[in-house]
Formats: sequence, structure tokens, C-alpha cells
Amino acid sequence: MQNLKRNKGLWFTLLTVISLIGIFASLYFVNFLVNDVAQKTYVNQKSHYVAALKNKILEQNNYVESVGTVLAKDEGIGKLIFADDANASKKILQKLSLIQEKLNAQYQKKPISLALTERKKQHKEVGVVVTKHGAYFQALIPMADKNGTIVHVDMQKCIASLVEDYKREGKEFAFFVSENSINKIDRDYKKSHYEIYHNHYFIQPKKYDSNFLSALKNLKMEEKLEENGYIKGAHYFIVYQKVYDFNGDLAGFAVVAEEIKNDNSFVNLVKNLVNSVTMVALGLIISMILFLF
Repeated sequence: MQNLKRNKGLWFTLLTVISLIGIFASLYFVNFLVNDVAQKTYVNQKSHYVAALKNKILEQNNYVESVGTVLAKDEGIGKLIFADDANASKKILQKLSLIQEKLNAQYQKKPISLALTERKKQHKEVGVVVTKHGAYFQALIPMADKNGTIVHVDMQKCIASLVEDYKREGKEFAFFVSENSINKIDRDYKKSHYEIYHNHYFIQPKKYDSNFLSALKNLKMEEKLEENGYIKGAHYFIVYQKVYDFNGDLAGFAVVAEEIKNDNSFVNLVKNLVNSVTMVALGLIISMILFLF
């Protein structure tokens, strides 16, 4: 050590090397910790998005169930359905049409539809379903007369109606129909309204933001879509979640995304926080090493 101190050039070089090693080692450790925290933040945010999506789906299911239940208990509709009147069917359709118009008054795209369906099942069914015209929130509420005739009030609301809900929150939404469920859609309707995405999933492009769909198409999602998770792309932070119908079959998957270019997006907030912590840590490390020597 005495000889090294006498040789100032060698002593300075040794201190510089030790300092640089200390700085880089410390930065690597700090960067590892900060990135780990950022990763956990993304996972936590994904869980928040998924929980919010499940709540929105539950709200829509409750809505169609509530409206369907009210209609099923409507004495006027009940009398028309089970009346021995040749004009009963026409009167029912007229009344349902008026009710549907009132329900759709608040929606520009008229996502709500009503019908009466004859089914053997006596219990109600509520949930997401893929019909011949696409994916819907559906409630089938039974009505029965004294002779045991069963008719169901069929209340439906398009799942794409969630687009407007998410727009108000500054987010994007899309729903992809699975390869198995697409067979439930009318062939001509599918051909004219649906496009295939990533080989196994289908979507109605006119119902969603075109820029968002282009970003989804450019992502290499094929190997990831079988898992519930998230993707931090160049333009969007994307969360996707499988959605099952009330029979337990895979209806498709929902995608919720936040645009990254927004300065207030949580991805940019996390990125700025990581950069700030890294710079502060670098300053402290350099100051400590200089102070020691």
C-alpha cells in the first residue's frame, strides 16, 4: 500500500477502477430492485384491471337480469302471451318493441334486444353468450302459465357496449370470440361482420377503435393468449382475460388497454419513477465512494 501511494498514477488508477466497479455493481443491484418493483406494479395493475372487468361484466349481467325479471312479471305481457287471441303475438311484438325503444333511448348504437323464446328449461340463465349475431350479455327469465307452458323473456345487451364505459375512463376495450364459439354465429353474418385475428380468434372490427385493433394485430400474441395476463407493448399496456358463457364454454377473451403515450398513464408514471430512483441512487453511490476516498 505504501508503494502504491508513492506511485500516484497507479494509486489513482486503482481508486478509479474500484470506484467504477462499485458504481456499476451498485447500479446493477439498484436497477434489479427497481425493475422488480416495476414488474410487481404491472402485475398489481393487471389484477386491478381484471377485477374491474369482472365487476363490469357482473353489472351488465345484473342489468339484463333485472330488466328481464321486471318484464317477466309484467301482467300485461303475461296475459298477451298466454291468451287465446289470434292477434296476441302481434300485440306482444309491438309492446316489446316499444319497451326496447325506451331502453335504447340512452344508447346511440342500440345494443339492447328483447325477444320471447320457448324453452323446456324452467330456471333462469344469466351470463355472457355467443349467439348467431355475436357476443352478448343475456338473461333468460322463465314465464309459465297454469297449464305448464313455459316461455322465456330473452333480454340481450351487446358486449361491445362496454367500449363506451371504458372510453369514459380513457381506456380501450375489445372482445374476441373464440374459435369454438364462432361456429355459433350465423355463417353469412360472420362473413360480413367478423375478421380473424391471430389465427384462432374473431372480432367485429366496426365496433372497436381501428388504431387499437391495428396495435393488437401487430403484437405477437399467439403464444400468450392462452394465459390470462398482460402485455406492455410500444403503444398500449394490455390486459386480457378469458370469458366463459353460462354453460362453462369459452366464449372468447376480453382485452382492456391503456395508451402509453398519455403522460398520466400509469406506465409512464412507473417509468419516470424508475428513472428518478436510478438517478438519485447513482448520485448517492458516487457521493459515498468519493467521500470514502
